[in-house]
Amino acid sequence: MPRATITVQRKLTILRDADERQLNNKESLKSIARSHGVQAVQIRNWRKQRDVLSLTRPRARSLHKGKPSTIKYLEDAVIGHAFEMRQIGVGITYNHLVIKACQLDEGFRAKTYEVQYQLIRRLCNSNCLVNRRRTHVSQEHPQEAIDRAEEWLSEIRPILSAPNVLKEYIINMDQTPLPFSLASSTTLELEGEKTITVRQTGNSKTRCTVSLTITADGGKLKPMIIFKGQRGGTIATRELAASQYRDNMVLSCQSNAWQDEENMNDWVDGVLVPHLQQHAAGSPVYLFLDQFAAHDTASFRTRMDSLGVTLKLIPGKCTWVLQPIDVGIGKPFKDRVRQKWFRWMINHAEADVDLPNASRDEIQQWVNDTWQELPEDIVRNSWKKSNLSWFV
Repeated sequence: MPRATITVQRKLTILRDADERQLNNKESLKSIARSHGVQAVQIRNWRKQRDVLSLTRPRARSLHKGKPSTIKYLEDAVIGHAFEMRQIGVGITYNHLVIKACQLDEGFRAKTYEVQYQLIRRLCNSNCLVNRRRTHVSQEHPQEAIDRAEEWLSEIRPILSAPNVLKEYIINMDQTPLPFSLASSTTLELEGEKTITVRQTGNSKTRCTVSLTITADGGKLKPMIIFKGQRGGTIATRELAASQYRDNMVLSCQSNAWQDEENMNDWVDGVLVPHLQQHAAGSPVYLFLDQFAAHDTASFRTRMDSLGVTLKLIPGKCTWVLQPIDVGIGKPFKDRVRQKWFRWMINHAEADVDLPNASRDEIQQWVNDTWQELPEDIVRNSWKKSNLSWFV
């Protein structure tokens, strides 16, 4: 039977379990070891090494670091340089440190590149320097966002629970990008295959933006689709103006297919204002948006004030637990659109022929049909995330 290597994390887990079972159940060390598939002597040794284990990387499988580095004399200069570069945000690689070491020491420069690379890699690993991928923003612990969300909701719930506030005038809107090609990067394939191909459409990067609007009573307002193009161009004035879906949704163009200040006004005129025409005088209207730049311009706030709408911005980095569109609408909406795209793709698929791009008319049809099919229960439940419900 081959020897199994055990991570430091599992060793510490076994030690905690052994301590608890011996203390509470008076169980023998042999029976505990047998239940974990290890030897009793191993647990005894790990207990002696507990302090060292607690300071070791959880995924490490050994406390022994191997032979000492032959370039230990360069450690302070090379590793110190790496930390200095990271403090000012400069990305570094093993190759950068190889160059630095060559500048510092002629003997190191005389070695082959392969030896230089391995020496630097081992030196970095011994100092816990590993390759990491850049993150978009500094990531915080999820509980911090949840705490901020709970604090914000504690202020919002009493406002929404007032007797004169109707759920049909508690509104949330958000945008989601929608690619023209929804091909997955994963596929079923025979085990052992080395090359895995997935067919894409002619231009798999073409996309539009869909703005979805819901109310707290389960209502769905008109969707809005923003295609790439000029506001006064041919697509906007001829193709979209003649669309068979123009009565069911708002259609607009923007040079990058983004939501901006101009097409926010299109959304107000085509989606929000028609909904407000039905509301009773004196009944307050609350619009909840995320902190996207186009949602917080002076002109947009002035427009909301003129319509009698109270604009509330959801705290930053909390939309994933607070914003109803993100919590309960985005995934079921895109899943249903992807099903329609897949059926369309199967009908157009021919061997050795590039798949065509979906047309703007087909995108409109998928969005229209999906929005009409989406059950009201899903919309209502999106306001009621566990422990973070918008209502008491």
